[in-house]
Amino acid sequence: MSQVVDWKGLLQDAAAGAQDAVDKVTAEGKRGVFVGVGASGDRTLRADRDAESAIVRTLRKVPGVRVLAEEGGETGSSKSRFTAVVDPLDGSSNYQRGIPFYCTSIGVVEGKGIQGARAALVRNLVNGDVYYAEKGKGASKNGRPIATSGMKSVEGAAIGADLSRGGLEATRRLAPLLSKSRQLHLGANCLELCLLAEGQTDAFIDVRGKTRLVDFAGGYLIAKEAGATLTSPSGGRLSPPLSLRSRFSYIASANPVLHRKLVDACNRAVAD
Repeated sequence: MSQVVDWKGLLQDAAAGAQDAVDKVTAEGKRGVFVGVGASGDRTLRADRDAESAIVRTLRKVPGVRVLAEEGGETGSSKSRFTAVVDPLDGSSNYQRGIPFYCTSIGVVEGKGIQGARAALVRNLVNGDVYYAEKGKGASKNGRPIATSGMKSVEGAAIGADLSRGGLEATRRLAPLLSKSRQLHLGANCLELCLLAEGQTDAFIDVRGKTRLVDFAGGYLIAKEAGATLTSPSGGRLSPPLSLRSRFSYIASANPVLHRKLVDACNRAVAD
C-alpha cells in the first residue's frame, strides 16, 4: 500500500456509520434481537451485525487492509501491511439491557503485533464522545488532548477489573489489591481504557487470560498515547498475535509508579 491514508478521517467515518446503525436498531425497539453466532462464538445482536457491516464498508475504501472483526471474522490477506481490529459494539450486554455504557472500537496495527498499533478510535455510542490516537501524536477526546492521572497510591486509586467468568483463581489473585482500592467494572473494556486515558480512572486489570484482541486494540493505543503503562501481569511486554484466537491478560496503569505497585501486588498474590 503506497498511498497515504487519512486514518483519522477513515475511522471517524466508520464509527459514525456504526453509530447510525446502532441508533436505528434502538429506535426500532430491537435491542434484544439476535441474528446468529459470530466468529467469536458469542451470539450476535442485530446491532452488532449492522454496526460491523457499516464499519467494514468504510474500511474497504482503503485497498489491502486486513480486517479482524468480532462478528464477521477475518477478511483480507494475512500478508497485509495494515490490520484493522474491530469491535462494533463493545459492551453488547450493556446495550441489550439498556445500560448506558457501550462503544465502537477500531484499532489499526501495522505489521504483525500489537506493538505496531498505528491509529485507534473509540466512539461512545451513548453520548457520541470520540477518543482518538495516532502513534507518536498523543491521544484526544473530541479533539482535545487527554492524559492519564498522576495517582501513585493503590489505596486512592480507582481501578477497573474484569472478573467476568474468570473463576476463583482470578478473583483470589486480585482480592488483596481490590480490597484496598476503589474498584469498578463497567462492562466495556475499550471504553474503560479510555476512561483511564483521560484520568477518570487510574488503572484497569484483566488477569483472566481471556482478553480478546477486539476488546483491547482500540483502547490500547489511546491509553498508551495518553501516558499509560500497559504490560502483562508479570510486567513483561504485551505481544498477543494478531488473531481472533488470541487470549491474554494485562495490567494498564496511569503511570509507571502505580504500575509497578499493581504488578508487584498481583505477583505477590500468585506467590502466596
